[in-house]
This record gives sequence, structure tokens and C-alpha cells, in this order.
Amino acid sequence: MDKPVRPETLPGNSRPNIERPVTGGNVERPGIGNLPGGTQRPGVTRPGNTRPGATTRPIDVGSVNLGLNNKISARPNWVSINSNRMISINNRWQTQIAGIQNWPTRYPARINYWHHWGDGVRYHWGHHYHNWFGRDWWYSHHHHWCGWHYGYWFNRYPWGYWWSTPSYASCVNWFTWTATPGVWAQPIYYDYGQGGNVVYQDNSVYINGQQVASADEFAQSAMELATVPPPENEEVAAAAEWMPLGTFAVSSDEKDVEPTRTIQLAVNKDGVISGTLYNSQSDQAYSVQGQVDKQTQRVAFRVGDSDKVVVETGLYNLTQDEAPALVHYGADHVENWLLVRLQNSEAEEAAATPE
Repeated sequence: MDKPVRPETLPGNSRPNIERPVTGGNVERPGIGNLPGGTQRPGVTRPGNTRPGATTRPIDVGSVNLGLNNKISARPNWVSINSNRMISINNRWQTQIAGIQNWPTRYPARINYWHHWGDGVRYHWGHHYHNWFGRDWWYSHHHHWCGWHYGYWFNRYPWGYWWSTPSYASCVNWFTWTATPGVWAQPIYYDYGQGGNVVYQDNSVYINGQQVASADEFAQSAMELATVPPPENEEVAAAAEWMPLGTFAVSSDEKDVEPTRTIQLAVNKDGVISGTLYNSQSDQAYSVQGQVDKQTQRVAFRVGDSDKVVVETGLYNLTQDEAPALVHYGADHVENWLLVRLQNSEAEEAAATPE
């Protein structure tokens, strides 16, 4: 079967001076280091995690947030796409939505491919223990929050709540907007690469075989979607309600079965995406912010201080165990990633335990 296109086969990947993610605010590339954690092995404990109520007490928000990350809401200089062109791309995109509905049922081999990749990651997760995104973990991973942040709700729910898996129907009913007929009636699974429904060819992007944009415009449109204006003030940010989308290992290819990056995501009622990406190699946490496109179910988000990196996937993808994603490094370079949902028995226990 056709596998997703790897970076070297995509347009523009040979261009020099592509900004790569680094420490100090940007996403890091995977490397050899600490492995992503998972279910607790028998007899393994961590200091502070066995205190009475340690798994269920809410997190003190003021002890976690180092202050506002303004860069994540600023439009990068390389993005010049205008609203008319965005509308044109979305109009072409919408005409193809009916053709990619029921994708998992129609193309089970593609889903099996992603599932096999995900199983490799989950196998290694299950053989290592880390208390990532646990209650005490947050206090040693302070970072600058973006304007919209699900952390304002940390004092309302135990930390395990944010590991929960939503259904597609619960997401649709969650939003305040009216579902667009023909777009939200059925879930859309975005599948990137040759054999999928979003394909790069001759420096253009095709959805269901229809050209929707140039590669450059497609990257710009993703960054435009991901760049969300900040709330008017902190009171508005704190009042936003959040639904967890879960916690995922971030794998950059099939051989990356022990990735150093893990991401936790949530969405508010207006479709704003918030989250936290943790790089175990650098032991750094970064805020994530983006948005759901109500016209296409497309999701795009930014990470940390980077004005180059934007990750896109589909909302329905984020309700599944494996979420294929397309990652843009500016307008010139793209990669295929897989977000692999992680389960944590301690998180499930914490989420189920009343405060």
C-alpha cells in the first residue's frame, strides 16, 4: 500500500536555511534521550506522588504560569495570504469534503498503517514510567502561557481529566457555532501523503484529487488559522471553558518509536486549541495555541515562540487513537508526523476520583 510521503519527496525540501526547531521556545527535533513515559510498572514510585490526595488535588495555576507568551499570537512575516485567498482555498476544499467522508471505512489499509505505527510507540510507552502532566510534574515545568490556555481550568478538575478522550459527537455539540451542513454532519479523517486524501504534487496541494492551493499558500493558510488573536484580558481567558482532547506522543516517522516529545491538547467552545508540548530531551515545556476551522474541520496550532512551525491535523483525527498530522516549517518544508494517543492508568484513576 502507499505510505505517507516522507520529507525528502515533498516540494521545496532542498531549500537552504530552513529554520529548524531548537530549544529556547521552539520545538526540538527528536533525539536520543529520555523516553516518553507511560503506565506505571509494579513497584515503581516517584517522590511526592504517593501523598494522600496527590493524584486528585487541583493544580495551583499561579505556580505554573511564568507570564504571557505574546509571540504565539503574532502573525509571522512570511505569511502574506489575504482573506479572499483564504476563502478561495476553503471553497475549493469544501467541494471535496463529501468525497473524503467515511475514509476509515473505505480505506482500512491506510488506517491499519497508522495504527501499526502507533502500536510501536505505545509498546515502548508501556515499558517506561514518567509522571508527565501529572499534578506534581507541572510545578517543575513552569513556562510562559499563551493568551488562551486550558490551564485556567486546572483548579476545576484533577490532572487526570486532561487525559480524557472525547467523542466526535461531543466535540460537535461542544462548540457554540452552528454546525455547517455538509461539513459537520460526518467526521472527516485527514490522511496525509501518497495514498491519503491530502497529497503534495508538483508544488501544489490536492485534497481528494482536487488542487486547492500551492504548497506555499497551503502552509500560509495553516499558519493564518493557527495564529489566534489573544483574549481582551485575563478575566476573559479565565472564563473560557475547555474540553480535553487527550495526551499524545509525537512521532516523526515509523522508526521514531521512542519519541522525546509529548503533547496534551484541549479545545474551548469557540474552537480555540490550547495545550502543552513537553520535550523530555531538553526537559522543557512549551505552550500550544491554535484553532479549529469550522468550514473544513481542519485544526492548526503553533508551539512556543516559533514563528515557523505550524502543525495541522483534523478535529476527528484528535478523537482517535492515531492522528496523522502535517507539519510546516515555514513555507518551504513539510513533514508527516503521527500523534499517538497515550493511556495512563493513574490519570484515569485521578479523573474518576471526586475532589
